[in-house]
Amino acid sequence: MNDIWTLQKVLKWTIDYFSSHNIPEARLGAELLLAQVLGCRRIDLYVQFERVLSKEERAAYRGMVQRRAKREPVQYILGETEFMGLPFKVTPDVLIPRPDTEHLVDKVVGFLREEQLTAPAILDVGTGSGCIAISLAHLFPDARVTAVDISETALAIAGENARKNDTAITLKAGDIFELMPQFENAFDVMVSNPPYISGKDWPTLEPEVKEFEPRQALYGGESGLDFYQRFVPAVKGLLKPGGAVFLETGYDQAKIVGEMCRQQDFHIEVHKDYQQIERIVAAYMEERERLGD
Repeated sequence: MNDIWTLQKVLKWTIDYFSSHNIPEARLGAELLLAQVLGCRRIDLYVQFERVLSKEERAAYRGMVQRRAKREPVQYILGETEFMGLPFKVTPDVLIPRPDTEHLVDKVVGFLREEQLTAPAILDVGTGSGCIAISLAHLFPDARVTAVDISETALAIAGENARKNDTAITLKAGDIFELMPQFENAFDVMVSNPPYISGKDWPTLEPEVKEFEPRQALYGGESGLDFYQRFVPAVKGLLKPGGAVFLETGYDQAKIVGEMCRQQDFHIEVHKDYQQIERIVAAYMEERERLGD
């Protein structure tokens, strides 16, 4: 075999290899990993197809390809991903931010702007990488954003991400249910993407999720509803008058979680994600006009 490994040749081989091993998004993964090795943008690969990779570049890339072949997520291999247009460090100690959660942030932003709350008090429960809290702090520089997580390792990463994005947030380590007494009537908005994978759905998860992302941030008990069942009855005491709660839910949970909120006298909206799955429950202390998806 010809030992001249051009960028084009390396990419083609990797895409074929990933495809033959049923690795999702074979081309995207191959290109992102190679761009990382070469220190360029993905789009820049297309103008240097005839570039010959050095021995050192091939070795670094080969190591990344081997990791991806074992179904390790590309984001963990790169050590970074993008959310709401901002860069975030990610490790196996935190969930990888997803587009559906950007939709959750959008709903919070819409509420804050409609209510003209330029300096709101916001609580992000289970912050992980800090993607929700930091995105909101970036969009509302005068906001007072508190980010809670039971994992101190996750909070350390959230702190790094806050500095990376030049945002100021308050980090609190601990179980939200133990911290609640210090948060009485403290927030205009509460937001959470909690663990919600159920026992029946756990075996169906892709290896990238089940084998690499933190189970503590994913598994929501046998029904997937453990967090909501404890959180929803207690949440009203943490909100200021006119406040609101925004919750991401599993694909079959929005109506159930919405009904939990309704039983606590919240006014409910359920919003669909980008795949038209009911995903976000917005619970308002005061009735309001329906916002569109």
